[in-house]
Amino acid sequence: MLLDGGQVRFDGTAWSATKPEIAIFDGVFVAENVHSGEVVDIEHKRNLYRVIVGDTGVKLAAQDADLAAESRAKTGEISTASKAVQPHVPVGMKLDAFIALPETADIAAQIEAQARNVDALRQAGALRARPVLSEFTIPALPENFADLLARTIDDVAQDAEHRLSEHLAAHGMTASGGNWIADGLGHAGDTCPFCGQDIRELPLIAAFRAVFSERYKALVEEIAAMKAVVMRDMGDAALARLGTVEERNKGGVEFWQKYCAIEAPALTLPTEAVEAIRALAVAAIGLLDRKATAPLEPIMPDEGFNAVCAVYDSAVAAVAEANTAIRAANVAIAEKKAAADGGDLKVAEAELARLTAIQTRHRADVSDLCATYTKLSDEKDAIEARKEAVRKQLDAHTKTVVKPYERRINEYLVAFNAGFTITETKHAYPGGVATSSYQLVINDTAVDLGDSKTPGDRPSFKNTLSAGDRTTLALAFFLAHLERDPAAAGKLVVFDDPFNSQDAFRRRQTVHEIMKVAGKCAQVIVLSHDATFLKQVWDKSPAAERVALTIADHRAQGSKIMPVDLDQACRGRTATDIDDLQTYLTTGAGGLLDIIRKMRVVLETHCRTTYPGSFLADDWLGEMVRKIREGGDTHPAQALYDELDQINDYTSQYHHGENIADATPDQIDPSELTGFTRRTLKIVNALQA
Repeated sequence: MLLDGGQVRFDGTAWSATKPEIAIFDGVFVAENVHSGEVVDIEHKRNLYRVIVGDTGVKLAAQDADLAAESRAKTGEISTASKAVQPHVPVGMKLDAFIALPETADIAAQIEAQARNVDALRQAGALRARPVLSEFTIPALPENFADLLARTIDDVAQDAEHRLSEHLAAHGMTASGGNWIADGLGHAGDTCPFCGQDIRELPLIAAFRAVFSERYKALVEEIAAMKAVVMRDMGDAALARLGTVEERNKGGVEFWQKYCAIEAPALTLPTEAVEAIRALAVAAIGLLDRKATAPLEPIMPDEGFNAVCAVYDSAVAAVAEANTAIRAANVAIAEKKAAADGGDLKVAEAELARLTAIQTRHRADVSDLCATYTKLSDEKDAIEARKEAVRKQLDAHTKTVVKPYERRINEYLVAFNAGFTITETKHAYPGGVATSSYQLVINDTAVDLGDSKTPGDRPSFKNTLSAGDRTTLALAFFLAHLERDPAAAGKLVVFDDPFNSQDAFRRRQTVHEIMKVAGKCAQVIVLSHDATFLKQVWDKSPAAERVALTIADHRAQGSKIMPVDLDQACRGRTATDIDDLQTYLTTGAGGLLDIIRKMRVVLETHCRTTYPGSFLADDWLGEMVRKIREGGDTHPAQALYDELDQINDYTSQYHHGENIADATPDQIDPSELTGFTRRTLKIVNALQA
């Protein structure tokens, strides 16, 4: 092919160069942008949108579509990332809420505390019944212990006690002689209970009576009582009670540690306390025993006793610290009991789940998954922002072109006498892709386009427009688009069968519109099987700027593009006859016998003009069929033989002059006639093959 830039060759597979400045109206344009068969589907609406909005809109729509595709791809990546994170998300928590959980430094401690709180709420009854910890009561020496050791009896004479001591020593009674004498005095009156002699006025007896007076007895008894108190309060039984308290506290601490933050070591009885108490008791009893031996002698604590007291005081201080810790623990226990009584278990469990989710969320492996999800989401948001900006530009541009485009379409439809218009042309983004839609207006009634699923009993594109109407609408779309194309002046425009399936009365308007296009573009090529239609275009074209070509079948040599004489092809009344045949095929209008006769005239003219060397000017159809049959495979029209032979047989019985003996031809069947009419038009290339 010879183009402005030079020759372009086709090597059987591809062209040596491309020529994108070509606008083509053909079946592909119709099927892609307007309808497929009788149906308008989503792809037609998407493609039509690009026809409407022009190059500027197409670029924006392409950007929008690319961003929409990029967004969908990113959504797929996000979905994969989401599936990776989802197993770590607690039940009932949304993914975005999980990812947004803030990192917390002491999360492990918070989880531990909240777990105790939840456990406490679950065990509220047990907590209410469980006692608090007991403080340790450390036994101490009686307050008057030191005073008792130092006490004497002022009314006992010193010489009386001396005499008593000498007497006891002289008789070997120092160990317990005092008790024996004290018991004997209880039986003595004025005479000795041993010898019966008068003992009145005896100095020794007076000393005995002084030593063993009531006050003396009271002192001795007080010493004995003091010893009993020490043994009771600081003996093994008292120490055992301390051990019991310690064991009970150990069980309590073990229980309460599940619910409270308390430290067990600080709450135990100091290990040195028991031995310190026992040692102090032993030392105190030793001093009391010394006092009991010489009640009238003051007993002063020795260094050993003081050392034991120092150890005891240290133990008391340690026990005091333990008791302070126990009191603090009991405060925490009381608070936990109160919280358990008034707490909400579900709220606490939810908080524990939240804390656990935080810990999981910021675990290294999960954190990486969340970071990937967040990164992809941010990228998708950026894509959506860019898409939104492009879509705003596209919407603004579309608003400026849709209504004018709709108005121009309707002007074309009126010019073509279409009998319908379009309305409600608008755009939307179903599936994220810019799409155009409109309604048909027939007899002032709006009709939705519908789609392949629209029921047949509902008015729609497929059941309200004829084939010719659909072609006319498609041609109007093409012409309106071309008219708005700023680059139209440099384009080569191809009309491939623009008059196909259209009613005959639209022929002149179609020719007129093609000529308008020819005056505004670089070149127009019109392809058609209808020689009469081409002749009308030819007649309106400047003689110096037109050429008529045909694709002729040369059998073994293939097909050739060669000049054709449109005047010869459309000689006589053939053009009118073809119009009548097309009208009958489309609408059924016309006399049946007249249509049959015109079929023969059209075929005879076609054969003479297409094969001028094979037939004479006065050959009729029957003679032409005979010549093709006799010529065999070498005859140029051999490919038409079967069709011509059958059409000749069908029409000859109705053709006066060939069979004048048959005055009563068979009744004409309209369906059969329609079929032969279509076959006739196909032979003469007046019907799309």
